[in-house]
Amino acid sequence: MIETIIIPVLGRHDLLERCLRSLSGRVNNLLIIDNGNDLDALKVRAWVPQNVQNVHIWNMPCGLSVAGSWNLGVKATPFSAGWLLLNADAWFEEGAFDVFSSGIGDDIILTCGSPAWCCAWIGSEVVRRVGLFCERYHPAYMEDIDYETRARRLGVEVVQSPAIVHHENSSTIASNDHYRARNDQTHRHNIDYFNERWRGVDGDAVPPHADWDLNTRIQQGWES
Repeated sequence: MIETIIIPVLGRHDLLERCLRSLSGRVNNLLIIDNGNDLDALKVRAWVPQNVQNVHIWNMPCGLSVAGSWNLGVKATPFSAGWLLLNADAWFEEGAFDVFSSGIGDDIILTCGSPAWCCAWIGSEVVRRVGLFCERYHPAYMEDIDYETRARRLGVEVVQSPAIVHHENSSTIASNDHYRARNDQTHRHNIDYFNERWRGVDGDAVPPHADWDLNTRIQQGWES
């Protein structure tokens, strides 16, 4: 059984439906972070299979980042043995959910899909050692690479699941001209920040903790 699944959502609710209907195994907590504040909760609950015990749909008044959504989900369920971080535009092939679930432990498990972090497991011991995701990356991209780099340097095992997980890459950006234009700017900024953050950090060292920052949040926002 998967203890907790965290799914951030921004647009393309049809893809969220496909994602949810592919959850074929037992799930204790499903957390859906609605960053567009436009999900119909009753409709979404109808898409969730009966094998999911507890469904939480949280409408955000203003969009969190991917990292912020993942962190919120972790902080809201601190007693979970681990967390499955799932993109709303990803979905499991028949039988793949059970294959992915069978490999979970105190490590990081990534899908063989593209990108690898479209479906990722992080065990609770990983969070104890590595901490949360860096929210200075907003609203998306590079937060996963940063986390994986930190984890590997701290000796966390990162493995690849053989489960077939499909992914409609960058569907949110492709669905909205404004998002696409803003992403051209924010993605470059996140890459620049990653390079700055890791410059001169050698060996098995990791950068100092960098928390959420108001100026970064406002400058990087995708709001109209």
